[in-house]
Amino acid sequence: MTTISNEVTINKTVSNRVSVTSQPNWSQIYRDERITLRCEIQGGTDWTYEWRPTNGNSPSSSEYMSITATESDSGDYSCMGRRGYEFTGWSEAFRLTVSSDEPRATLTAENSIIPAGGSVTLSCSVDGSTDWEFDWFRNGRHYPASSGNTKPGGTIRVSEGGKYICRGRRRDLSFYSKTSEAVTIQKAGSKPTVILNPSSSLTEDKIHLECFMQKGPEWTYEWRKNNLDYNPTSRIITAESGDYSCRGKSDNLLTQWSDVITLTISPNKPSLILQPNWSQIYRGEEITLRCEIQGGTEYDWTYEWRPTNRNSPTSSEYMSIAATDSGDYSCRGIRGGFSLTSWSNVIKITVSSPPQPVLSVSPSWPNPGASVTLSCEGLELQSAGWRFFWYKAVPDPSKLNYGPSYTYELLPDSITGTEQNSIIINGPTQTAGYQCRAGRGEPKFYTRYSEVKFIWSADPGPAALSVNPDRVQHFRSDSVSLSCEGNFTEWRVMRFTETRQLSYFTCFIWGTMTGSTCTFELYYYNNGVYWCESKSGEFSNAVNITEQDDYYNGIILVSPVHPVTEGDPVTLSCRNKQQFLSNVFFYHNDKLINNDGREKLNISAVSKSDEGFYKCKHSGKESPRSWMSVRVTLTSSVSSSFPVLLIVGSVVGIVLIILIIVLILLWRCRRSRDLSSKRVNQPDSINPASATNHEVTQNDGSVYSSLLHGDTSLYETIPLNRGNERIHDPTEESDYANANPGNRKVMVGPPAGLAQGKGNAN
Repeated sequence: MTTISNEVTINKTVSNRVSVTSQPNWSQIYRDERITLRCEIQGGTDWTYEWRPTNGNSPSSSEYMSITATESDSGDYSCMGRRGYEFTGWSEAFRLTVSSDEPRATLTAENSIIPAGGSVTLSCSVDGSTDWEFDWFRNGRHYPASSGNTKPGGTIRVSEGGKYICRGRRRDLSFYSKTSEAVTIQKAGSKPTVILNPSSSLTEDKIHLECFMQKGPEWTYEWRKNNLDYNPTSRIITAESGDYSCRGKSDNLLTQWSDVITLTISPNKPSLILQPNWSQIYRGEEITLRCEIQGGTEYDWTYEWRPTNRNSPTSSEYMSIAATDSGDYSCRGIRGGFSLTSWSNVIKITVSSPPQPVLSVSPSWPNPGASVTLSCEGLELQSAGWRFFWYKAVPDPSKLNYGPSYTYELLPDSITGTEQNSIIINGPTQTAGYQCRAGRGEPKFYTRYSEVKFIWSADPGPAALSVNPDRVQHFRSDSVSLSCEGNFTEWRVMRFTETRQLSYFTCFIWGTMTGSTCTFELYYYNNGVYWCESKSGEFSNAVNITEQDDYYNGIILVSPVHPVTEGDPVTLSCRNKQQFLSNVFFYHNDKLINNDGREKLNISAVSKSDEGFYKCKHSGKESPRSWMSVRVTLTSSVSSSFPVLLIVGSVVGIVLIILIIVLILLWRCRRSRDLSSKRVNQPDSINPASATNHEVTQNDGSVYSSLLHGDTSLYETIPLNRGNERIHDPTEESDYANANPGNRKVMVGPPAGLAQGKGNAN
């Protein structure tokens, strides 16, 4: 038996038709584009497939081959099918070409300007192929191509200006081309208008034209002058006489040319006048500017003002301003549209805050019956035209426990204001507060009110203030009681201190108010004036209170707090914190009164000459000064003035006698030439060297002088007041001459300072 032979495979070639197809079936394939090849065999199933050249005849059960295209994938592709011992022949080759360059879309426009109400056609293509669909973009955003504006062959119609681009895409959205270059389409805009524009700089005397556009995109501008292109490209240009037009353009829009305007500049420059012509203007004050143009009538012109109303014409040559801000103002005239003058001169208006005048009172402590002058100061160096208004302070009864709180009543004499900045208050009898302010113009502009200032009265009236302890000077940390007296129900006690003159407060803040009595302890900064105010508006007399530091065993002068009546006895003493002192020296107006140390200074019948400042010294220590006021009665005033009148009359009589004698002597000298036998032994002339200027000093400090002849028989000698002699101060190391204390000279001088109760409280 023989062995079995080798196996021989016999394959049968079948006639089934085989072809390679591409999905999608595009003629041009680009790198990274994905395609699928299919091996189609007609008839039968259950085939396995072989592909070449890529798989080297490797069988595959799939009839599809997917490729992400690269340049190396270019080539001819064919396939065959096998089924058992049957196989087809190889298909015809399918040529695949892969391009390495990514395609770019191309956008074209039939016109770059969209006519008013119209549209333009845009076309997009990729390498002339029809295998594409297209996406559209306007100004960087997707632009929907609706059925209404999409045309065959990648075209659309647009009616909006902007920057357009397009790109191609395969229908299966698997691949996109590069975007096209941008094409700018502009829409014809509305016609601009040429208008006049005020100069941005008031220092320029030029005319400016503006190409006025409706709000929209960022415009650039083109100008024509006299139908020729004009270089400026800005919205506002400097112009001279001529014909002008403009247009605007942007990325999306291009306007038509404006209507032509004819600009005519007149040579007569207007004058700007300020009424009233004040050098200083205050906020809220109303002023008027007048634009005065020479030539023509006011009805021919309209006027423009800057900077306030930005080129708004008005038919009036006047501009009224309620001043709020500083600024520069000028004007010009316009006649017939674009016939105009140049800008006027510039008026610089400086607006300041309303001023506050300063009220001064002189004297602030008047003697009974004396007049007081109120002066509203601080405006005298400024513009004229002020009238002054004067007010009296009245306590506000609704705020009795707070302070200061006043209402102010206009004085009857100043309802329309006074032309002078001062008025006279005749014979004030009570303490009173005053304010002033000034006004000018129509309607009236007012300054701020001045700070309130007081006229102090030391004499009690219907309302009176008493002090316990009853003296002017007190030690620091002393308890002091101030009592308000009078037929009034409610009171408040006020004070006006040296260091805080404008911060006077009620006793409710710095003390304890019990009924009508204010009790407080003295600390620092309490020197000042104190007074009472009633709920019904009455002021009491005012008193001075002075504090003294007791830490170093200081001393005080014990003196009356109220004025003393002329003819009454007065006793002054000196003490420290513990006791009254002896061996004390007293001073009147800084001049030593007594040579010997004593415990008290007794004045048995006080007179007006005793008024003034007093202080005391003891063992090297000195008290503060205090003013002692002397109230003069009517009878004593008359009697005390009689000696003065007598002396004055005598001096005048002596002068008249001397003049008569001189005239007689001159007459007798002339007659002696003719009557030598009857010559009288008299001097021929008055020797100027023998004449003396003799001074007469009265107790009130007045000094009179008379030209007296050297012949003592012609006048009576009036002795000088020995009170002018200096009295030795035992506390000083100097020689002195004895003086008669009973014939001392009392210098009457003005008070100084609030704490002393006299002088100006300003």
